[in-house]
Amino acid sequence: MTIADTADQLSTRNSITLPSLAYTSACRRSHANYRYRKAFVTNSLQHLQQEVMSARSTEFAMSKVEPQLVFVFCGNGVTLKEFSEAMLSSEPVFRDKCKEVEALFQKHAPISILPAKGRSSKELLNPELSQPMLFTLQVALASLLKYWGIKPVAAVGHSVGEIAAAHFAGYLSLADAVKVIYHRSRLQAKTPSGRMLVVGNIPVQEIAECLHPYSGKVCIAAFNSPITCTLSGNPDAVDAVQKDLAQTFSQRNIFLHVLNVPAAYHSPSMDMILGELEETIQPLEKQKGEIEVISTLTGMAASANDFIQGKFWARHTREPVAFTQAIETAARDRENVVFVEISPHRALQRSIKETLGKATPVFSSLQSDVEY
Repeated sequence: MTIADTADQLSTRNSITLPSLAYTSACRRSHANYRYRKAFVTNSLQHLQQEVMSARSTEFAMSKVEPQLVFVFCGNGVTLKEFSEAMLSSEPVFRDKCKEVEALFQKHAPISILPAKGRSSKELLNPELSQPMLFTLQVALASLLKYWGIKPVAAVGHSVGEIAAAHFAGYLSLADAVKVIYHRSRLQAKTPSGRMLVVGNIPVQEIAECLHPYSGKVCIAAFNSPITCTLSGNPDAVDAVQKDLAQTFSQRNIFLHVLNVPAAYHSPSMDMILGELEETIQPLEKQKGEIEVISTLTGMAASANDFIQGKFWARHTREPVAFTQAIETAARDRENVVFVEISPHRALQRSIKETLGKATPVFSSLQSDVEY
């Protein structure tokens, strides 16, 4: 069925159903006569009709270069309510990988990741649960995409997401990656309470200049794009900075959002755990690696030796996230780059587009509160 045929059926036939249309399109039509096929993700006939009509009016051009995928693994601060129930029940690869990761965590502590439902908001704030859950979701989701034949040329991990990225790329065994996550989250749970604030729509350099009066109390924890950063520090100081910034940039559409995290990650609050973290995650076994990982510690491609050093992961926990530079590096010398977020919902699309331009293709692998 052509797009025109589908559009006509949706507009003229009242008896059509979404399952029957999907079955007919996939199984009851020859695809040999058509050079291209297009897929639509939808949950209703009305939504599908809108998507088809939009596609019908779009001029298609053949890509000169095969798309080069870059997987982007998100970090702390995402809303992690529960795993996708539909994927756990219908995707054996996803479900089995979740169980495998959970079993490895349970060698360290009685951590229960599955079943995913019934978690309180307070539980999900605890890094000893939230970080293992996020890691498990990312590893299982990336494994499923790879099983489907969706393979990237590089990976980027924002903050804690780099551990899942390093495993997926082949630089850390699953057991070693679990060990890094376990000790990182266990020790971070011991740090003082803190606050993190996302600041957007203002050049990061201008924000940095506004932080001079708060030296030692608030710092830039993540460089997300040229005009977006994340601040980190003790709650009172971050509150004061938020008020100052709102007043200073009141005429410039400043964006301010407090992250739902319990600690001041990537700040001096982490200093107290770095020595123990460096020691407890050793030894890590060196792996060859399959694809490039652009590290958000340096903004450059990391080596196999980097990922097996306790000092690397200690610095990674403390120093600011160089996400802007990492995204620029991932796109450099590559044509037709497409970014795919490995995250429970869209989290980094805005930062990627602010860094590389609005036309940059960025896709979410999951959507919050949506089951297809």
